[in-house]
Amino acid sequence: EERLIAWHNALLRDDEGRIVAVLSAGIDITKSRKMEEELRYLNFHDKLTGVYNRNFLEKEIERLDTATQLPISIVMVDVNGLKLVNDTYGHERGDELLRSAAQVLKASCREQDLIARFGGDEFVILLPETSPEEAQEVCQRIRSKAKGVFVEEVPLSLALGLATKERGEESLTEVLRRAEDEMYRQKLAETRSSRS
Repeated sequence: EERLIAWHNALLRDDEGRIVAVLSAGIDITKSRKMEEELRYLNFHDKLTGVYNRNFLEKEIERLDTATQLPISIVMVDVNGLKLVNDTYGHERGDELLRSAAQVLKASCREQDLIARFGGDEFVILLPETSPEEAQEVCQRIRSKAKGVFVEEVPLSLALGLATKERGEESLTEVLRRAEDEMYRQKLAETRSSRS
Protein backbone atom coordinates (compact mmCIF):
# COMPACT_ATOMS: atom_id res chain seq x y z
CA GLU A 1 0.00 0.00 0.00
CA GLU A 2 1.34 3.40 -0.98
CA ARG A 3 1.27 6.07 1.75
CA LEU A 4 2.37 9.71 1.91
CA ILE A 5 4.80 10.41 4.74
CA ALA A 6 6.03 13.81 5.90
CA TRP A 7 9.56 13.38 7.28
CA HIS A 8 11.03 15.72 9.88
CA ASN A 9 14.77 15.45 10.48
CA ALA A 10 16.94 16.93 13.22
CA LEU A 11 20.72 16.76 13.53
CA LEU A 12 22.09 15.80 16.98
CA ARG A 13 25.52 17.23 17.76
CA ASP A 14 28.08 16.58 20.45
CA ASP A 15 29.71 19.26 22.63
CA GLU A 16 32.17 20.09 19.85
CA GLY A 17 29.44 20.60 17.22
CA ARG A 18 30.02 17.34 15.32
CA ILE A 19 26.98 15.50 14.04
CA VAL A 20 26.60 12.28 15.98
CA ALA A 21 23.12 11.23 14.98
CA VAL A 22 20.10 12.13 12.89
CA LEU A 23 16.70 11.98 14.52
CA SER A 24 13.91 11.32 11.99
CA ALA A 25 10.18 11.20 12.55
CA GLY A 26 7.67 10.29 9.87
CA ILE A 27 4.00 11.26 10.00
CA ASP A 28 1.45 9.56 7.74
CA ILE A 29 -0.33 12.41 5.90
CA THR A 30 -2.21 10.27 3.36
CA LYS A 31 -5.68 11.05 4.78
CA SER A 32 -5.05 14.76 5.25
CA ARG A 33 -3.63 15.10 1.70
CA LYS A 34 -6.67 13.30 0.29
CA MET A 35 -8.97 15.65 2.24
CA GLU A 36 -7.04 18.66 0.89
CA GLU A 37 -7.52 17.41 -2.68
CA GLU A 38 -11.25 16.85 -2.06
CA LEU A 39 -11.60 20.37 -0.63
CA ARG A 40 -9.70 21.83 -3.59
CA TYR A 41 -12.01 19.92 -5.95
CA LEU A 42 -15.15 21.09 -4.11
CA ASN A 43 -13.87 24.67 -4.10
CA PHE A 44 -14.11 24.75 -7.92
CA HIS A 45 -16.69 22.06 -8.76
CA ASP A 46 -20.40 21.66 -8.27
CA LYS A 47 -20.91 18.68 -5.96
CA LEU A 48 -24.18 17.56 -7.58
CA THR A 49 -23.23 17.63 -11.27
CA GLY A 50 -19.41 17.42 -11.27
CA VAL A 51 -19.02 20.43 -13.59
CA TYR A 52 -17.25 23.61 -12.48
CA ASN A 53 -19.04 25.96 -10.07
CA ARG A 54 -19.81 29.68 -10.26
CA ASN A 55 -16.74 30.57 -8.17
CA PHE A 56 -14.43 28.95 -10.74
CA LEU A 57 -16.41 30.42 -13.66
CA GLU A 58 -16.01 33.97 -12.38
CA LYS A 59 -12.24 33.51 -12.03
CA GLU A 60 -12.05 32.08 -15.56
CA ILE A 61 -14.08 34.96 -16.99
CA GLU A 62 -11.47 37.35 -15.57
CA ARG A 63 -8.59 35.20 -16.87
CA LEU A 64 -10.04 34.68 -20.36
CA ASP A 65 -11.16 38.27 -20.94
CA THR A 66 -8.18 39.02 -23.21
CA ALA A 67 -7.75 39.80 -26.90
CA THR A 68 -5.89 36.49 -27.50
CA GLN A 69 -9.08 34.52 -26.73
CA LEU A 70 -11.22 36.41 -29.28
CA PRO A 71 -13.72 35.60 -30.49
CA ILE A 72 -15.06 34.08 -27.28
CA SER A 73 -18.62 32.79 -27.10
CA ILE A 74 -20.82 32.16 -24.08
CA VAL A 75 -23.80 29.83 -23.98
CA MET A 76 -26.26 30.19 -21.12
CA VAL A 77 -28.36 27.08 -20.48
CA ASP A 78 -31.48 26.81 -18.34
CA VAL A 79 -33.19 23.55 -17.38
CA ASN A 80 -36.85 24.19 -18.16
CA GLY A 81 -39.42 23.10 -15.60
CA LEU A 82 -37.02 22.18 -12.79
CA LYS A 83 -39.22 23.78 -10.13
CA LEU A 84 -42.23 21.91 -11.49
CA VAL A 85 -40.30 18.61 -11.39
CA ASN A 86 -39.11 19.31 -7.82
CA ASP A 87 -42.68 20.16 -6.72
CA THR A 88 -44.29 17.22 -8.51
CA TYR A 89 -41.75 14.39 -8.22
CA GLY A 90 -39.46 15.59 -5.42
CA HIS A 91 -35.94 17.01 -5.27
CA GLU A 92 -34.26 13.67 -6.04
CA ARG A 93 -35.87 13.71 -9.50
CA GLY A 94 -34.91 17.36 -9.91
CA ASP A 95 -31.30 16.52 -9.02
CA GLU A 96 -31.41 13.68 -11.54
CA LEU A 97 -32.63 16.13 -14.18
CA LEU A 98 -29.71 18.47 -13.39
CA ARG A 99 -27.21 15.59 -13.59
CA SER A 100 -28.70 14.55 -16.94
CA ALA A 101 -28.39 18.11 -18.23
CA ALA A 102 -24.73 18.24 -17.15
CA GLN A 103 -24.05 14.92 -18.93
CA VAL A 104 -25.64 16.25 -22.14
CA LEU A 105 -23.51 19.40 -21.94
CA LYS A 106 -20.31 17.42 -21.34
CA ALA A 107 -21.08 15.10 -24.26
CA SER A 108 -21.84 18.06 -26.55
CA CYS A 109 -18.86 20.30 -25.80
CA ARG A 110 -15.26 20.22 -26.91
CA GLU A 111 -12.33 19.53 -24.60
CA GLN A 112 -11.31 23.21 -24.38
CA ASP A 113 -14.84 24.38 -23.50
CA LEU A 114 -15.58 25.20 -19.87
CA ILE A 115 -18.92 24.13 -18.38
CA ALA A 116 -20.06 25.54 -15.03
CA ARG A 117 -23.23 25.40 -12.99
CA PHE A 118 -24.18 29.05 -12.62
CA GLY A 119 -27.24 28.82 -10.40
CA GLY A 120 -29.99 26.46 -9.32
CA ASP A 121 -31.12 25.47 -12.82
CA GLU A 122 -28.60 27.37 -14.96
CA PHE A 123 -25.32 26.40 -16.59
CA VAL A 124 -22.80 28.55 -18.46
CA ILE A 125 -20.45 27.32 -21.18
CA LEU A 126 -17.38 29.40 -22.05
CA LEU A 127 -16.13 28.77 -25.58
CA PRO A 128 -12.70 30.41 -26.06
CA GLU A 129 -11.61 31.26 -29.62
CA THR A 130 -15.05 30.32 -30.93
CA SER A 131 -17.01 32.23 -33.58
CA PRO A 132 -20.80 32.60 -33.39
CA GLU A 133 -21.15 29.97 -36.14
CA GLU A 134 -18.99 27.43 -34.26
CA ALA A 135 -20.88 28.18 -31.03
CA GLN A 136 -24.16 27.63 -32.89
CA GLU A 137 -22.87 24.14 -33.82
CA VAL A 138 -22.25 23.41 -30.12
CA CYS A 139 -25.81 24.56 -29.36
CA GLN A 140 -27.16 22.26 -32.07
CA ARG A 141 -25.27 19.31 -30.57
CA ILE A 142 -26.73 20.14 -27.15
CA ARG A 143 -30.30 20.30 -28.54
CA SER A 144 -29.78 17.08 -30.48
CA LYS A 145 -28.33 15.14 -27.52
CA ALA A 146 -31.03 16.46 -25.14
CA LYS A 147 -33.78 14.99 -27.35
CA GLY A 148 -34.86 11.64 -26.04
CA VAL A 149 -33.36 12.18 -22.56
CA PHE A 150 -35.96 11.51 -19.89
CA VAL A 151 -35.95 11.39 -16.10
CA GLU A 152 -38.85 9.08 -15.31
CA GLU A 153 -41.42 10.32 -17.83
CA VAL A 154 -40.16 13.93 -17.79
CA PRO A 155 -38.26 15.00 -20.92
CA LEU A 156 -35.09 17.06 -20.53
CA SER A 157 -35.91 20.51 -21.90
CA LEU A 158 -33.19 23.16 -22.18
CA ALA A 159 -33.38 26.85 -23.09
CA LEU A 160 -30.15 28.15 -24.67
CA GLY A 161 -28.87 31.69 -25.08
CA LEU A 162 -25.75 32.52 -27.10
CA ALA A 163 -23.62 35.66 -27.29
CA THR A 164 -20.11 36.26 -28.65
CA LYS A 165 -17.41 38.78 -27.76
CA GLU A 166 -15.68 39.82 -30.96
CA ARG A 167 -14.30 43.23 -29.95
CA GLY A 168 -11.76 43.90 -27.22
CA GLU A 169 -13.61 46.83 -25.61
CA GLU A 170 -16.64 44.76 -24.61
CA SER A 171 -16.38 42.91 -21.27
CA LEU A 172 -17.15 39.21 -20.93
CA THR A 173 -19.58 40.09 -18.15
CA GLU A 174 -21.63 42.10 -20.69
CA VAL A 175 -21.51 39.16 -23.12
CA LEU A 176 -22.72 36.86 -20.34
CA ARG A 177 -25.63 39.25 -19.72
CA ARG A 178 -26.53 39.21 -23.43
CA ALA A 179 -26.44 35.38 -23.47
CA GLU A 180 -28.69 35.36 -20.39
CA ASP A 181 -31.18 37.75 -22.04
CA GLU A 182 -31.26 35.56 -25.15
CA MET A 183 -31.78 32.44 -23.01
CA TYR A 184 -34.72 34.08 -21.20
CA ARG A 185 -36.31 35.03 -24.54
CA GLN A 186 -36.10 31.40 -25.64
CA LYS A 187 -37.33 30.20 -22.24
CA LEU A 188 -40.43 32.40 -22.46
CA ALA A 189 -41.20 30.98 -25.89
CA GLU A 190 -40.89 27.39 -24.62
CA THR A 191 -42.55 27.75 -21.20
CA ARG A 192 -46.00 26.61 -22.35
CA SER A 193 -44.70 23.46 -24.05
CA SER A 194 -42.47 22.61 -21.05
CA ARG A 195 -45.40 22.82 -18.65
CA SER A 196 -47.58 20.62 -20.81
